[in-house]
Amino acid sequence: MLKTQGKRLREHMEELGKIGAAPEGGVNRFTYSKEYYESVELVRRYMEDAGLETEVDPVGNVIGTCRGDTDRILLLGSHIDSVPNAGIFDGCLGVLAAVEAVKTLQEHDIQLQHTVKVAAWAEEEGNTVVGLLGSGAFVGHMDDLTDIAVSKMEQFGITRENVRAAYFPDLNKIDASLELHIEQGGILDQEQIQIGVVNGIVGIERYTVTIQGTKNHAGTTPMYLRDDAMTKAANLIVELEQLAREIDRDMVCTVGWLNASPGVANVIPGQIEMSVEVRSMNSDSMDRLKQYIQTRFPAGVCALKTTFQQVPVPMSDICKRAISKAAENLGLSQRTLNSGAGHDTMILAECIPNCGMIFVPSVGGVSHCPQEWTEWEDANNGASVLLGALLELDDKDSTEFESR
Repeated sequence: MLKTQGKRLREHMEELGKIGAAPEGGVNRFTYSKEYYESVELVRRYMEDAGLETEVDPVGNVIGTCRGDTDRILLLGSHIDSVPNAGIFDGCLGVLAAVEAVKTLQEHDIQLQHTVKVAAWAEEEGNTVVGLLGSGAFVGHMDDLTDIAVSKMEQFGITRENVRAAYFPDLNKIDASLELHIEQGGILDQEQIQIGVVNGIVGIERYTVTIQGTKNHAGTTPMYLRDDAMTKAANLIVELEQLAREIDRDMVCTVGWLNASPGVANVIPGQIEMSVEVRSMNSDSMDRLKQYIQTRFPAGVCALKTTFQQVPVPMSDICKRAISKAAENLGLSQRTLNSGAGHDTMILAECIPNCGMIFVPSVGGVSHCPQEWTEWEDANNGASVLLGALLELDDKDSTEFESR
């Protein structure tokens, strides 16, 4: 079974990781910054060394192309921008592993039927303008940018017209898209499994829940006469914790913040406002939890407002099978799991029906911080599985892929 070269992948990862590195630890590489464009040039150099023709599109996506025997396309990639004080693996592994996969094909004189495109998507993290800007522009799904987002963009000389110009007109020629990524959670590391075959990217719903009580003196109101909004909220939080486990073992529910009114030590809270976030691959599971909140209290006591909604994004069967087969051929342990975080694949899948993701272990389940780490052997395992899945998909006839 063909494998990528782990030593070279590590050298490239470490070199890219130096761009935007902070003296106190971590990486700061925000889209459209000096550091971002420095990383763009480095990635272009790696791509060209692997035989890819490169371009930087109008929104800052770096796209390399390796011509195949046909104009049918297999798309690989991830992102190279970072959150503040990031680690070196998030996004970057998916880009550089894709380049390494193409370089390995070049070294073995393997010509594919498909044309391969490798992308380093701009602004996945959304720290500069808005999340998924680059991949969203590529598939033409960034027409609804807010005036605030456009204003931020224009500070860097990028206009709505640039966003429209980044649209790829031959989306119908893309048979499949693959993204390698660190898990960013602890399942693979905890279970000592080498490869995660991603089943899908979870749906997310966020609510602001407002619970009413009766504001009163904390010293003079006995416990049996209280109508304490905080106690109601506390009970609800505990109930949601248990309910999430019962409804769907893969669902997660988080109360991230809570505001008490009036918010002083000697007054019983008359109102609590809190966030509730639910993530699951099953929309019905999220609906059940939402309905529980809405019916938990008598009328007028609790109000729920949906503030964010993202539907689940399943990965395609043909991609999951190709990833699983590649891991099996390499003798690597594997399991199916969901992605609890969003990725570029999420928006690509809106227009590309065959999408897949590969996860490799994150040590301790830690990410988005300087301590983020993936063992180099695991990183190269992921790159080798990406290469194997690419070869599996290239062997398919275009009629075997789903189409819209």
